[in-house]
Amino acid sequence: MSTQEETIETTAPLTLAERLAFLKLPIEERRRILAKQAEAMVAEYDLEENRREREIWQGGDIVEY
Repeated sequence: MSTQEETIETTAPLTLAERLAFLKLPIEERRRILAKQAEAMVAEYDLEENRREREIWQGGDIVEY
C-alpha cells in the first residue's frame, strides 16, 4: 500500500533528439520501457486517494448546451 510520503518523479518533456533516439531503439527495448511506464501509471491510478478524487470529478450528470 502506498503512503502520502511517496512522490512521483517528473522530468521535463523529451526533446526531439531524445524522441528520435527512443524510436531508434529495438522494438523489444521500446516495449520494455513503455511497459515499465504503464505499470507506474497503473500504480498511480490505483491509489485510493486518487481513485476517490477521480470519481468525484468524473461523477455526476453530463449537461450539454
